[in-house]
Amino acid sequence: MRQTLFYLPHQVGPLPLFGWVSWSMIGLALYIVLIIALSRHRSSWSETLRENGMNWGIAAFALGWLLPWIETKYFEGTPEEVVLGLPVRGYGLMLMLGVVAAVAIANRRIERLAISRDAFLGLALWVIVGGLVGARMFYVVQKWNELDGATILEKLRTALQFTEGGLVVYGSVMGGMAGILFWTIKERVRPIPLLDAVVPAFFIGLALGRIGCLMNGCCYGAVCETNLPAITFPRGSPAYMEQLERGQLLGLRTKEQETQSSQPRVQAIEKVTPDSWAALHGVKPGQTLERIDSFILPPDLRKSLTDPPQLEGSLLIDRQRIDIPSQDYPERSLPVHPSQIYAAISGFLLCLWTLSISNWVKRPGLVFGAGLVGYGIIRILEEIIRVDEKGQFGTSLSISQWVSVLGIAAGVVILLAAWGSRFRPQIPAEAN
Repeated sequence: MRQTLFYLPHQVGPLPLFGWVSWSMIGLALYIVLIIALSRHRSSWSETLRENGMNWGIAAFALGWLLPWIETKYFEGTPEEVVLGLPVRGYGLMLMLGVVAAVAIANRRIERLAISRDAFLGLALWVIVGGLVGARMFYVVQKWNELDGATILEKLRTALQFTEGGLVVYGSVMGGMAGILFWTIKERVRPIPLLDAVVPAFFIGLALGRIGCLMNGCCYGAVCETNLPAITFPRGSPAYMEQLERGQLLGLRTKEQETQSSQPRVQAIEKVTPDSWAALHGVKPGQTLERIDSFILPPDLRKSLTDPPQLEGSLLIDRQRIDIPSQDYPERSLPVHPSQIYAAISGFLLCLWTLSISNWVKRPGLVFGAGLVGYGIIRILEEIIRVDEKGQFGTSLSISQWVSVLGIAAGVVILLAAWGSRFRPQIPAEAN
């Protein structure tokens, strides 16, 4: 696990790297260069502004306001505020590599549809933006109450930090498909052959994205209690904190008790692991765990920022408080199923599989339908070893499993339509 690779510095010398002041000076320099270039090429200012004004505006907004807003800050709003800079996350880097690999594969497969390079770049932009927006919106809606921040503005700030994790695969599928369908309507291109072409690209992006999940520590598996392959995560990681909240890290096995809606939830202690922290502090089966409080101590900025955070806290058991000093917290989580590794491997295999299908039989919709069915089945199995999503609609099936069921059903319908229709060779779309 390596969430943060490095930080882009907040400033270089006396000049901030991001912000309106520094980029106003850079903008002035670029303006002078532009005027010189226009005088040489005899292009009018209005034409240049019309062609590039929107891009310049987006860049100015990102560099002048958005990036400074999401820089990592400690002791924010106090005289001791320290701005470390813009974090470069392992998750974001793998996400970018996934996008690059997906675009490369899609470009080669779309060439046979006679779509021009300029049109393809427009398609790629719609798919990437739609996929990112859909993935993040799905996550934000699903986890809104769990997002960091006490106010709506603070939660929106957290929602914008998508490079730190919090992207839902099915949200990216829906957003990407919406982008594809919009583009096909706009460019008058048949959608099914295009969807067939981009399915393998999605799976290579998924595989690299899951490696990013491993680096970020999200999408983790349940505690592995067998001799199957397992991995552990450092103190402060999502898996670690979830196990701590459940009491597992302290040696407790609990079961949630039913209480009145107005009362906080409590857990009955069913088992205490021998020689664990809880056993050494006199906790016994049959007692009631009312809550576990754990707090991240203020960071020591003189040390490496990649070190795991220090924690301290307490338990409330049968109305008796037991303090947990910082040195008593385990260094790593309990072993968990390596769900991210399994998902990355399955993504690579699905990519190779869907790439090979069109070499066997050429029927529009076959690759797309097979991709929906294949990924739906694998995702249902993957969710069995994951614990980060609860059952929905009164069942043990997570929201991802329910969407997988719908995806499998849609894929079967598409496959039946592909096999049942009279075979016709794929007619290249008109270049635009």
